[in-house]
Amino acid sequence: MVPLSLQATIDNELAALISDLALKQPTYFTTKGRYWQGARTHTTPPADGLLVAPNNLTAKATDQTDSWLTLAIALPALTAAAYTVHAYAARAGDGYVIHADVIISGVQHRKSVNVGPAAWLTRTWRTTKVIKMS
Repeated sequence: MVPLSLQATIDNELAALISDLALKQPTYFTTKGRYWQGARTHTTPPADGLLVAPNNLTAKATDQTDSWLTLAIALPALTAAAYTVHAYAARAGDGYVIHADVIISGVQHRKSVNVGPAAWLTRTWRTTKVIKMS
């Protein structure tokens, strides 16, 4: 389970990220015909409430040329979670989902926030992977 204080920190980071993407994604969509996708900001998600500098901001989706850095997506210098942006195209319309990943006591958890018509893609915290710690 993700501690409530950490959930609040990540919710604040997500709110800022959602606001920044709301400004940049429409322009990207207009020029490219699809929404931007962001590879995970950290090679390994932050663990146990530690704030960690994103170390994967130059990574790009395999079918896109822009990264977190080239689009100047605003992130804090240290974050409580690793963030990923996945775009989708559906009959109801296009959109994107922002995932926040964190590890607590060796268990990976994810929260997802949808921006677009696929409202069911928004999810509260759930366990996504149990990591064996040796």
